[in-house]
Amino acid sequence: MSSKITKISSTSEKISGRGGLSLFMRYVQNIGLYELFFKTVMPVLPSSNNKGLQLGQFIKQIIAFMIDGTETSISAFDTRKTDTGYASVIENTMEEMASSHQIKRFFAKMSFVKSKIFNNILHQLFLWRLQIEKPQIIELGIDTMVLNNDDARKREGCEPTYKKKKGFQPLHICWGSFLIDVLFRKGSAHSNHGTDYIDRVSAVVNFIREKYSQDVPIIICADSGFADQKAYEVFEEKLNIHYITTGKIYKPTRNYIEALPEDCFQKFIKGKAIWHFTELGNKLGAWSKFRRCIFTHLHRDQQGQYIMGLGKPDNLIYTNIGQSKKADEMLLNAGGEHYFKAETIVRKSHERGADELIHRSIKELAGKEQLPFNCFGMNRAYYLLLVIVHFLFEAYKRDITPHVIPIQAYPNTFRRKLVDFAVKISSRARSTVMKVTNAVFQSINIVELWERCKSPPPIILGI
Repeated sequence: MSSKITKISSTSEKISGRGGLSLFMRYVQNIGLYELFFKTVMPVLPSSNNKGLQLGQFIKQIIAFMIDGTETSISAFDTRKTDTGYASVIENTMEEMASSHQIKRFFAKMSFVKSKIFNNILHQLFLWRLQIEKPQIIELGIDTMVLNNDDARKREGCEPTYKKKKGFQPLHICWGSFLIDVLFRKGSAHSNHGTDYIDRVSAVVNFIREKYSQDVPIIICADSGFADQKAYEVFEEKLNIHYITTGKIYKPTRNYIEALPEDCFQKFIKGKAIWHFTELGNKLGAWSKFRRCIFTHLHRDQQGQYIMGLGKPDNLIYTNIGQSKKADEMLLNAGGEHYFKAETIVRKSHERGADELIHRSIKELAGKEQLPFNCFGMNRAYYLLLVIVHFLFEAYKRDITPHVIPIQAYPNTFRRKLVDFAVKISSRARSTVMKVTNAVFQSINIVELWERCKSPPPIILGI
């Protein structure tokens, strides 16, 4: 009977169930993120008096809020403002904790900050990772993602999307699992809306050429929504980069392919699936020249089921690999001879589906797709800060915790394993100690994680 609970009471001790936030926030501080925000965002914020919280405190608490993910409502900041354990975990005093009204006023100010400023931060983070990993060939994926706000209250810019839901449709450029450039847009803005596609790719390529390497080959992978003659010309003639883009199969092209004999096709095997493919030169009606084209037909799917006739899984892949002299030279000099093979191009096009995993990850980090504000500018600032936090999340898994969880782990797995554990914080003789249970202490080797968070690879500002 002595183990039975017979009474409920409260305590004034500093206890929190989000102990892992302390490690993550120490990592964020030591890489120099707050300095990056200060140099990029502070000069463009509307002027105000020096009363209240400073920029670094707002960024710090918003990062903790997004990584925690327990609550998605801005009103959750009011609860945290009275939680001594939570304040201690993120190393704040109670006076430094922000209320929901302060957070809303902060985002109202941030709504005046242009997307270019947020992308400058993402580009600096991208450069940071490039300098660490030093890739010889850079592959970038580009896609749009629908944020379904159909059941939310009226939102500025919330418009019907191609998924038949009202929401927003940001344009993403990714490098592996890192989102490196984002344009937050209204829901009706399709993939190749205006000059968004060309402008954002040009900005990223020019940044790489200026800050990382003049000669590194760059390959863009995209779906049929980005198959555009104007973009191809910019990539071929101005940027000197390669592209691998799927395109629509029009009737003349289909008739030509159906007339080809079987010995014109080669095989591409991926798991149980078998694809037949063939190369051709293709020129659409408005195009100025023929381009290299590869037709792929799904012969057998991943379940081992054979497919009869031409159908929806078929693809037409357009690329300039092998047709752009300067870009080809850069690719060959970097050891990318295998990229010229049709089978490699087909494989890279099929791997483009991995971009969807980033969409799943960032939605899981956000907790829900509905954005919290009515103002478009405030929602843009919120989403772009979420993207920056997602970048930090991916970097943290590589720098600090690769021996604890796989770097492919999604946010919920990360939170359950590395954020949601209980801690007790106590002060003694000029020191503050965070205590965890023996089980946590041993299972994640928290002492080693703490030491890694104290000396992570810093961001070297290239502004």
